[in-house]
Amino acid sequence: MASFTRQQWEQVFDQLGDREAQYGLPSRRDGSLVLSSFNIRKFGALMRAGKTKRSQGSWQLLVRFCERCDFVAIQEVLDDLSSLFHLREQLGDQYGLVISDVAGGVPGRQGNRERLAFLYRKDRIRHTELSSDISFERSVILETLFQDRELFAESFEVRVQELLAWEGKVAAAVEARKRKPRKPPFVIPKFVQFIRTPHLASFEAEGEGDADAYRFLAVNAHLLYGHQSKQREERWMEFKALLDWLLMRARELDRVFQPNIFLFGDLNLDFKKVDIRRRAVEQFIKSVNEKGRTGKAKINMPFLDAHPSKDGEVFRTNARRDQTYDQIALIARDKRLPPPHKNDSAGNEGPDLFDYGMFDFEQLFLDAVPEATKSNGKPDYTLFEYDVSDHMPIWIRLQKPIADQARFRWR
Repeated sequence: MASFTRQQWEQVFDQLGDREAQYGLPSRRDGSLVLSSFNIRKFGALMRAGKTKRSQGSWQLLVRFCERCDFVAIQEVLDDLSSLFHLREQLGDQYGLVISDVAGGVPGRQGNRERLAFLYRKDRIRHTELSSDISFERSVILETLFQDRELFAESFEVRVQELLAWEGKVAAAVEARKRKPRKPPFVIPKFVQFIRTPHLASFEAEGEGDADAYRFLAVNAHLLYGHQSKQREERWMEFKALLDWLLMRARELDRVFQPNIFLFGDLNLDFKKVDIRRRAVEQFIKSVNEKGRTGKAKINMPFLDAHPSKDGEVFRTNARRDQTYDQIALIARDKRLPPPHKNDSAGNEGPDLFDYGMFDFEQLFLDAVPEATKSNGKPDYTLFEYDVSDHMPIWIRLQKPIADQARFRWR
């Protein structure tokens, strides 16, 4: 696996220097909290062949980002937890962990065997009693299969023909001693269950003195990935099913464990070309807020909007910077938390008030290491997309709870 040399990593950290804000690395401040989402690619085994799988520079960068955060939702943690525990060890005893079991796959088969993890500063964030997954009752799944049985029957027949064609291509590739083609994805016409079960846990962000804490359910999700148009449709079904589940809980004030829900994750939402799909998501969120489907709560997904500093552009969170896969959503009943219209002034109302951003380590690498740009002018992703990640971390800043804290006016 390619990575930067030790000298190139020195160039990276020299370039970062006092330019942290330029690259979106959040600063730690006593009066505010930084909450983050980060898909760290293949974050599993620490060692391979007697050496750490990630370079020393990569670990230094991961630690440097996480130590600026009070809370990090991590996706793509693998079954082997040694890298996650090593990260926590590097950060120190003040950090705690809440980890799911594998969120995909079954015993004896590889599948999508990933975990989801929350890393948090125990002196600022407290894990309370709840920890669970998000799934749908079997009777609902059976009802869906029954009601749409004709659609599913058609999809099964399509699957049979796809597999026959694929097996023919495999046989031809074996005979020609060529690489075998990848098995086509099995695409279903209706949502049944998540490809990886989202994980949730309850937390409180402690305030100063007698100030009420922010009390929230943190949801960590890694939704379906795929390039084909039908997979995009299935991913949209997953996203809507997840939001519907969260909206249902947001309305149930008398039963939900905490009054606010914070969603973190790699939602794999496809926003290519003219951002048609992004606007569709924005319109969906707007309609939910206007129709009161969340009861007294409001949904804010700031990374759907252009940050005031971005000249009309939204953050592109994958390393190739052509998608906004990663998202943070606040489904908030607490009026100290920012509603959607506050995104227009994010970062401009005070150092400890609401803001959001992305640590653009790809631009950092390109600025620091000339060799990270190939002769055709494109980045050499092989130097960092496995050693660090193919996603860049995103974050939001919230004012730390204080007595007599201002409430937002929700439109």
